[in-house]
Amino acid sequence: MRRFIIPVFIILTVSGSPVWLWAAGVSMEDAIQKGLERAGAYRNLALEEKSLELEKRTAQMKRFFSLDAAGSYLFRSEQMEITFPGMSLKAGARHNYDLNLSLKQPLFTGNILSNAVRLSELELAAAQNRALLEKIDIAAEIKSSYFNYRLLRDKKNSLETLIRQLYLHLKKLENFYREELIRKTDLLETRRKLREQELNVEDLNQLIGSEGIRFERLCGLDIGMMDAGYVESVDNYEGALAAFKASHPLLKTLDRNLAMLFMRGKMVKGEYLPQAAGFAEVHYGRPGVDFFKNRWQLYFQGGISFSFKLFDWDKKKRELLVLDYAGEKVKNQRDDFILEGEKLLKQLFAGKGSLEKKIGILDDLVRTAEEDVGLKADLYREQQVSNIDYLDALTTKERYESMKKESMMQLELVKVNINRIIGKDI
Repeated sequence: MRRFIIPVFIILTVSGSPVWLWAAGVSMEDAIQKGLERAGAYRNLALEEKSLELEKRTAQMKRFFSLDAAGSYLFRSEQMEITFPGMSLKAGARHNYDLNLSLKQPLFTGNILSNAVRLSELELAAAQNRALLEKIDIAAEIKSSYFNYRLLRDKKNSLETLIRQLYLHLKKLENFYREELIRKTDLLETRRKLREQELNVEDLNQLIGSEGIRFERLCGLDIGMMDAGYVESVDNYEGALAAFKASHPLLKTLDRNLAMLFMRGKMVKGEYLPQAAGFAEVHYGRPGVDFFKNRWQLYFQGGISFSFKLFDWDKKKRELLVLDYAGEKVKNQRDDFILEGEKLLKQLFAGKGSLEKKIGILDDLVRTAEEDVGLKADLYREQQVSNIDYLDALTTKERYESMKKESMMQLELVKVNINRIIGKDI
């Protein structure tokens, strides 16, 4: 279900004039949809589906009659001559014309035509699975970019919080220094630490800008307009593994490939069964059926055509063996993919559990560091610890906070990869 975001208005000033911008949190579903609309590979797969739909319709129509029109002209330099005692008679004509309308209806094809329809349906289903797999990859790329951006933003926010604390501390030290209550080294240490963190912020700004450009390329949206509350949801390992085996698009495609090979085998066998078709033709020709009368004639003819393969040097056996080998290759590929998927899921869920434990530990370390900063601040005012000890306490707190936020975003990225493995698109 999509989230409902309350829209707000923001006033910006461009060249001295106020500009009203509509600002609202864009949902991840909308971002993925826009990414699909921009992806040329996904659009091509949609076109492939449309082409296969037409091919399926063509295969269906081959089971019904066809109607053809034709015409011919034939010149003969000699005519047949029939000789009787005392007389001769020429039959036929030098100039022969024929216009015809023919209807053909397959009667029995060894189920080749019906199997061709089923084959076209399987090809369409395989194309749909390929499109779904592309959609899953695009969604995972967009989500990964989103969480990488949030990771960098969180690290920057932690540094900016530290910079504000250092700035306030520096102001206090400047007052103390003017009153000659501290040494100048305390002032210089704090300024150096402040500038170092500002340098780190600039590095993060560059990475944030690059990730924003990547996100915009993927879905055409400004990442700053995204809903900041989105989190990825995953099932437990058993549920994820079951979903992977049951619904992953690649596994479905491999299953379709096996079914298509089976259908092709039935079509090969069907070629060696009797083939029968009915036909009916209307002709208008000169001369007509009676070649003794050189005039235009309208006549009808119809019947049944029949064919049956008797010998072709074991071609059928060779073709079926080739299809059997192809089926074995698909089965081996399917088995390998399942084994690889199980391995990746085990690794990802192990990493997920480790990150969850790490977040809990870092949460305790952040609380401990916050308490340590307060104690060091009091001790510094009482001149029981040095300024560098207080600065170390501040940077340690920021480092733990940054590590915690980084682990939280890494957890989201792990969940994105889990959903990518099991074939979840959104």
